[in-house]
Amino acid sequence: MINFAIDLVGNMYKKTIIIEMKKFIIASLIGFVAIGMLSSCNKSKTYAQRLSDEKKIIERFVESNNLKILKEYPQDSVFKSNEFYFDTSSGVYYNVIDAGSSRRIKTGEELYIRFKGLTYISEEDTTTYSNINSLQPEVLVYGNSSTYSSTAWVAPLKNVGDRAKVKMIVPFNAGLASDNTSYRTAYYEEIDYRFEN
Repeated sequence: MINFAIDLVGNMYKKTIIIEMKKFIIASLIGFVAIGMLSSCNKSKTYAQRLSDEKKIIERFVESNNLKILKEYPQDSVFKSNEFYFDTSSGVYYNVIDAGSSRRIKTGEELYIRFKGLTYISEEDTTTYSNINSLQPEVLVYGNSSTYSSTAWVAPLKNVGDRAKVKMIVPFNAGLASDNTSYRTAYYEEIDYRFEN
């Protein structure tokens, strides 16, 4: 009788374990299916897809504004209003409106930047931004990238001097931090440079 009771309890215990294991397996399968469905519904783009999209956005902007992209920097440093030099080292396109003085910035020197006509060509938003009338310009220390709000802003400095003015198309990965995280391509109608000394 005792053996029968032990067998009965043992069989009930085994059945309980089997039922619990089945519940666990079913719950796990449902969880895996749900995760698979959610990940397949995720419409976020890869970085490579965003770069490809941006390339198309810039091409459309160039075409719709009748811009000419230069592969080589003009020897006389003179640009027509629709010519933009593509700087391969930074990925930035720029047009020199005024080359400024012959003095070039020195490493460690402060650089003061004001801009106007900032629009985002990758968005439907038509808002235009400016810091021309701001009390404080953007301040960078040339050669210290940790002070750069945008790495694009320093790209023309090898070719322009104090009080220079440029127009610029800035890919999101060379733009402001917010542009980089939001994948926004910027166009600056004018960027003004002033050197510390």
